[in-house]
Amino acid sequence: MKMTYRKTLISLLAVSFCQFLIADSAPAATVPDNGTVIQLNGQPWSGRWIRKLEQGQQNLYVQEDWLTGGLGVQMMDSETVDRQRVRWFSSPTFSRVTFDSMGRLRYLDLTPFADQWRTEIAGNTLNIYTPNAIMQAVRRGKQPWGDRIVIDLNRRTPWRVSKQGNVISLVVSAEVAADVAIGTNAIAGNLVKSVTVQPQGKLTQIQIQTSESINPSIELLSSPTPRMVIDIRRDYVPPSLTVQWAEGLRRIEKIVEIPNKPITDKDPKTIKFSVTALEVDLKQPRLKLRPIWSNPDGSPNGTLGLLPVPQMVEKAQAVGAINGGFFNRIRQLPVGAIREGNRWIAGTALVRGAIAWNEKGETLIDRLNFTEEISTANQEKIVLTNLNSGYVQRGIARYTPNWGSGYTPLTENELLIVVRGDRVVAQYQGGAVGVGQVAIPSDGYILVARQDPEAAKQLPVGMTVRGRQAFIPDKFANFSNLIGAGPLLLKNGTLALDGKLEKFQAGFDTQAADRSAIATTKDKGKLLLTTVQAAPDGVAPNLLQTAEVLKKLGAVDALNLDGGSSSTLFLGGNILNRSVTEIAPVHNAIAIFISPPPAKPQF
Repeated sequence: MKMTYRKTLISLLAVSFCQFLIADSAPAATVPDNGTVIQLNGQPWSGRWIRKLEQGQQNLYVQEDWLTGGLGVQMMDSETVDRQRVRWFSSPTFSRVTFDSMGRLRYLDLTPFADQWRTEIAGNTLNIYTPNAIMQAVRRGKQPWGDRIVIDLNRRTPWRVSKQGNVISLVVSAEVAADVAIGTNAIAGNLVKSVTVQPQGKLTQIQIQTSESINPSIELLSSPTPRMVIDIRRDYVPPSLTVQWAEGLRRIEKIVEIPNKPITDKDPKTIKFSVTALEVDLKQPRLKLRPIWSNPDGSPNGTLGLLPVPQMVEKAQAVGAINGGFFNRIRQLPVGAIREGNRWIAGTALVRGAIAWNEKGETLIDRLNFTEEISTANQEKIVLTNLNSGYVQRGIARYTPNWGSGYTPLTENELLIVVRGDRVVAQYQGGAVGVGQVAIPSDGYILVARQDPEAAKQLPVGMTVRGRQAFIPDKFANFSNLIGAGPLLLKNGTLALDGKLEKFQAGFDTQAADRSAIATTKDKGKLLLTTVQAAPDGVAPNLLQTAEVLKKLGAVDALNLDGGSSSTLFLGGNILNRSVTEIAPVHNAIAIFISPPPAKPQF
């Protein structure tokens, strides 16, 4: 063992289980309890790990996505929070579950996999060394449904798979046996054009070239010896997965099939979509939902700005989230309603679908008609167009400190009317878009008149004003949190889709795109945070198909959220529904907290 001032290296030997045996317990050597780098057989990975003392033994836990991505462990359905059912060249077994100190990240015990492993902790890095493995054979053959490739091993070993276009790449931590042919086997199969075996030291890369883009089915077997069975078939359907991730929080992945309306005789009678969902039980006392947005409270930028959902979740210290309502990507401002902790962060100018919820676990999904009006000392009533919104209209809009520390003109020649308390204190004539800024008073707001020549006379300096808000249906007033989006998809289990009624552009209903949605179920307090996307080699859903998928999942009331490149579902440090390279920044999201965030002052 070698120790230096800057680096503590402690060897750990795991035989059949990952257990710490510390030979030298010098007082100067402090073994870290966690880190963010995992090095597997000399190859560094970004991966979190923690060390815990349990019943007198030191056990290692790693973040669950590293097990699947780094080792090739296959997750299986699990109904309990404290144990995760898994398979890795074996019959199904269980790995113990633990969380970080804040309950945001989920870790699995390495014990079921660490057969004769050697581990070391060096600062922030967990080094894992697995025994040398041999790839004894690579076999392939045609099948009635496609092609099968079998990789025979002398022991179970880490592996990973990736796919780009028509090429499937497997990297296996094993050396090729002397009698295994290396290079390219170009004998064509039914769907496989060639198989290339390429040694890379103690690793072997196998590239499978297919005639079309196909996702492989990979099964790990243990008897009589470990082997990997890779099936290439057009009809492959990824297995469903339901995991009780935490109390009141389930992760769901499945393929949902719904009836199709064929246009030609060649069109299928059914169509499949890939669904990723989080089932959230708002009756669980430790679990809360909150709207979040790109800037934390107190930021001078207020609601201005966009962030990818993972970064937004990290800022808010949440567990997970789904992207929320619509926004102006150029202006980076919201165009839908946001209410958080009884504070209106933004209002809505259109009658569109919204979801609202409160601390009792009660929810409401319906079309929201939100209006504000002010009354002057002259008994004149003025209906305002919107609140803290990047959606601009002719008329008078209101901007509060939740918008930010100041207001900068969004359109030309705006009249800016400053109100403190209940009195107009100043008027400013705006000029060009984006030029100049007027401070928003902490005890008031700014009224912005656009193409409204009467505003200066109606609201002169010194005029007293009073405001009023109204909701239709009025039940929305009973909920402290709200996100507006639309269109409404389902109401009481019945199709409610009407994009024209909610003033969406023509064709919005029928456009095919990745979808995000939120829905209630028959179980009071339970919500489905759901993304619906194309199944492998399928097509993306339109809104009607999204509604049908949600009905099949058991949704009662359902709301469409922002979709397309914005569609993002995130949990425990992982993007669940798409590659990290495909996510786009968004304005707001609906976030899951394992424990309540700090109380916020009401506006």
